[in-house]
Amino acid sequence: MRILLLLIVAVVASSSSFVVHVISAQWLPEWVSSQMQGVHIQPSWKVKYVALISSIEYGVAAVALYALVREKLIQHGVLFAVVIFSLLLTAIHGAFIRQPLMDYVIGNPLQVVFAQNAFKWLVWLLMSTVVIIGYEITRQMPTSDCDVKQPV
Repeated sequence: MRILLLLIVAVVASSSSFVVHVISAQWLPEWVSSQMQGVHIQPSWKVKYVALISSIEYGVAAVALYALVREKLIQHGVLFAVVIFSLLLTAIHGAFIRQPLMDYVIGNPLQVVFAQNAFKWLVWLLMSTVVIIGYEITRQMPTSDCDVKQPV
């Protein structure tokens, strides 16, 4: 019974975000277009630097999330933890099933769907690998100067 209730929670959660997406997709592009009339945007290399610096948000969130789920994942080994954590991150971003399915449904050939999404999957696999291995390495390090044995 609990699984059924959790499935209902998942459906309602997904539906609520989908409804917001659909509603905003109906009026937001037109509103943005009206706000941008007469505004000229010049691409700049500075955007890449801001994107690089602000991308730390993903890393911080991934480390925090792993810290919360670590006990359940790591008991099965590092490889298992990396695979499951990367699948979770990918799915949370809708890039595991939803985006490839939508890319295919709109008419992209299967090889295009795979190429478009393989890089997204790679991003989350690499992030998971770095987060988990890095987190596990830091757990083996001394936490304070008192933990380090000083030579006599």
